[in-house]
Amino acid sequence: MRESWHADRIEERRSYWREERLEPGKTFRKERCIEIEGQDRREVEVDVAAEVSISIRLNGETVATLSPLPGLLREMAVGFLICEGLVDCPEDILSAEVGEDDIDCWSLDREEGDGWLCQCRACGSGPLAEKPGWPGWANRDTKMKASVLLGVVDQLNSKALLWRRTGATHMAMICNADGRILAACEDVSRSCAVDKTVGSALLSRVDLSRCALVTSGRLSRAMVAKAFFAGFPIVVSKAAPLESGIDLARRVGMTLVAFARPPRLYVYAGEERIIDQE
Repeated sequence: MRESWHADRIEERRSYWREERLEPGKTFRKERCIEIEGQDRREVEVDVAAEVSISIRLNGETVATLSPLPGLLREMAVGFLICEGLVDCPEDILSAEVGEDDIDCWSLDREEGDGWLCQCRACGSGPLAEKPGWPGWANRDTKMKASVLLGVVDQLNSKALLWRRTGATHMAMICNADGRILAACEDVSRSCAVDKTVGSALLSRVDLSRCALVTSGRLSRAMVAKAFFAGFPIVVSKAAPLESGIDLARRVGMTLVAFARPPRLYVYAGEERIIDQE
């Protein structure tokens, strides 16, 4: 069996850890396949990511069925409820109990007339920009250096242990203005990676209004809406933005950075928060 088979085939090779060991049976399992190279065929053993199906229930009602990697499911539920605008803040979540195939969450009841959050979650439609008091309203005082963000993006691959084994995951991280990583999670779903990362940070009482969300996934409207509801003023990706994501970021006053790959990055909205190196 060859280790780090995926990492060995990455165009830009770096120092990957062949001695790394992850526990099979939870996040990944061994599979045999046939490798064909020219006229040569041989059977090889590779690592394949293994997701689960789990439903999130809020106050007795199923609000989503997701297919994440096992692990950090309570964090994922907390992050999902916040990032989808289903609850206002982590303190409103009374409990989140992980069962065999569901996560049973209970929250404070909404006041009547607060249904606008549910109407505009995920797709980003609705009066997102009309709620300056909402925790997700972009913090206009938070600024970050381009060099700091590039340094954080450069760590996406090095922290993605399962990606190096399987090539099947996305990575999300949260950093502060000093470039310190405050939370980091990977998952087969870019959305679940963000939910788990946000949930982990919020349960540790991180102030997301002073942080940036950094992800390996595309910045669609849904992803930007997640960042907005969580309270991030800045969202960064090494991948591409979509027109809908750019439009939403501009409407709500967020900073959107994409194609962040050393030595450059591209700012599509809110350039005033990205400052030059001193």
